[in-house]
Amino acid sequence: MFGNKYLLLELDKLEAEFYHLPSVVPYLAKYQKKLDKDGFDWDDCIEAMKKLIKEDDCEEYKPYKLFIKKWPLYSQLSQASKDKRFKDARKIIDKILAIDLLDPSAYLNLGYCFRSEKEYHRAEQAYRKGLELVENQTPFLTGLAKTYEELGKFEEAIYLWNQIHQESGSPEALRRLLDLKVYSTTLSAQEIKNAKLQELKDGDLSPGVNFERLMLKEFQKSYNDVDALTKLGVRLVHNKFNKLALKVFERVYQLSKVTGVEIASDLAKLATT
Repeated sequence: MFGNKYLLLELDKLEAEFYHLPSVVPYLAKYQKKLDKDGFDWDDCIEAMKKLIKEDDCEEYKPYKLFIKKWPLYSQLSQASKDKRFKDARKIIDKILAIDLLDPSAYLNLGYCFRSEKEYHRAEQAYRKGLELVENQTPFLTGLAKTYEELGKFEEAIYLWNQIHQESGSPEALRRLLDLKVYSTTLSAQEIKNAKLQELKDGDLSPGVNFERLMLKEFQKSYNDVDALTKLGVRLVHNKFNKLALKVFERVYQLSKVTGVEIASDLAKLATT
């Protein structure tokens, strides 16, 4: 498909869905050493996409062409959301959707913007539209559950939190079920016990001599796991390893635009410490 000058890299399934990309993307073979050393870089990937399209502008590469047009807008959207300029963010989302009406990440961000502006019914519509576009529905269901809580629809919210917990084992879903005191019908005593033990474990880590080296290995091991990386970032912040924590949360942001939007302010704080 790509020839000898290109590498064929497989994306995390969630990431591919969110950006409305195929499961594989091109990468220039000359960047192999850089890739091994520093990891995946979207700018390098886009360079390969542009070269590939220039060589052979076929229908099969249409998702890459759309992604190239959307890429600068993603950065603008991230900054607007971080600054809580939600009207500006929505204008940028409109531009993304004008390029690609089926971009799930746009609907995730749109739902978050409306929820932040307390326009909960419009947030519900955005999340529901996103649900039509993806197989991995957890981020959309999470946004929808939070929206229902804000609307006072606690039965609907509990139903969704329980669905999320059962399908993905989301720690956030478990915490919300515990907060809402939904014990008898959905959570076992062992699950509640394990959740409490995990809270204690996450809050009481002894760094030790090789802690940072160990955490670097954990970072590499969990590179495509949003929940694992989020826990790792919290541990690093707790033990004041802020530079590594920043890298971890930046990867979380790459994997999930919802998560990225909600931790953006924390990233900014970490970057200045």
